[in-house]
Amino acid sequence: MIDGMSPCMPQARGDRRHPTRSWRRVRVCLCLLVAAAGCQPERPEPDAEARTPVELHLDTVAIVHRDYLFNVRSVRRVSDGRLVVMIAGSLSVLLLDSAGDSVGAFGRIGQGPGEFQSMTDLDTKGDSILILDALARRVQLFHWNSLVATWSIREMAAVTPQQVAFTPDGAPIVSAERRPPYESVGIMRVARSTIEFRRVDEPGRVIETPVEVPGTETFQGRNARGVFAALPAFAATAVYDLTRNGVIAADARDGRVVSFSWDGEAGRELRPASPPILVPEPELDAFWDAVRTRARRRPDSEEYEAMAGALLEVWGGSVPRPFYSAIISDGSEALIQHYSPQATSEVVEWSLLGSHGETLGTFSLTRAVRLVSLQDREVVGVGLDPMDVEHLIILRIRGGSG
Repeated sequence: MIDGMSPCMPQARGDRRHPTRSWRRVRVCLCLLVAAAGCQPERPEPDAEARTPVELHLDTVAIVHRDYLFNVRSVRRVSDGRLVVMIAGSLSVLLLDSAGDSVGAFGRIGQGPGEFQSMTDLDTKGDSILILDALARRVQLFHWNSLVATWSIREMAAVTPQQVAFTPDGAPIVSAERRPPYESVGIMRVARSTIEFRRVDEPGRVIETPVEVPGTETFQGRNARGVFAALPAFAATAVYDLTRNGVIAADARDGRVVSFSWDGEAGRELRPASPPILVPEPELDAFWDAVRTRARRRPDSEEYEAMAGALLEVWGGSVPRPFYSAIISDGSEALIQHYSPQATSEVVEWSLLGSHGETLGTFSLTRAVRLVSLQDREVVGVGLDPMDVEHLIILRIRGGSG
């Protein structure tokens, strides 16, 4: 995939098996820089927040190697230390105890009860497990490994389901992205999708929200083959997370961070919008280096380079740089990933945000670790070794105020 360009469809990796599995306890300390956040009156004053530097340290609590971890989509760590692992590669859910040993599993490909056509997202509440299957357009509820209920969401055919979560009263909520309509235009343009929220038991009704959550930017244009859509270069993507309490969302384009609760509370602006930042020359150079490298391996190299140029030129000469790439939250604190193209950096920076949006500290991680959940300063991630074999890693955040 070329950074900043429309990604290619993911290719299935070979079924590489790891010969061993183990828990290892090591300590990793990462020294980091703090990023100052915008403030509102109810948050700490800017002078109080601008303490620098703040170091956050990540202790590696455990690493789990299993020979059947392949395309792990999501992981949740429940209160007693057990892990619920959603494996999209085998369309199954693996249940591990606090020692990392398997205590159960369920799921397989199919359309029947307890079967899946895809695995999109999961959430847990005690021993209850929600699984969103976007391809089959349904949500299934399990009590540990026993199927309890199934809800169809086929009324959501016009949108793309993305996340699922329990509300405080136990009702499942699904989020979905509604893409902008394609227009038969003669000029290029960037359009933006929006995120909708619906209760699973009322899938046809969109939940009213106090703020709009922006989705992914889409490049629309016309060529000899007709109207087409793709991701523009350096596109802002949907950056939000469903929590038990509500939603925390960031506008990757302007840096604004907001939240709102499921009980109808007015939305809160945790961080105001910031002036745009243009993509620096080194990142543009890396973009074109990647384009030319890939073009040399393609029979349609000239057409490919022309398309890459169109995806960049749609910005009109001044290419804005996204602020964020991802966010995960436990409903109190949140981790937000700062945008950086893979071609120019082997690490990514994360900031820990307090309940009012203040920056409690930052840390950096290699791109080989993808963080998927946060709970009480404990982070679960999916790591890749040099052979692209997956493992689970559990980290504990130390340092920072709050």
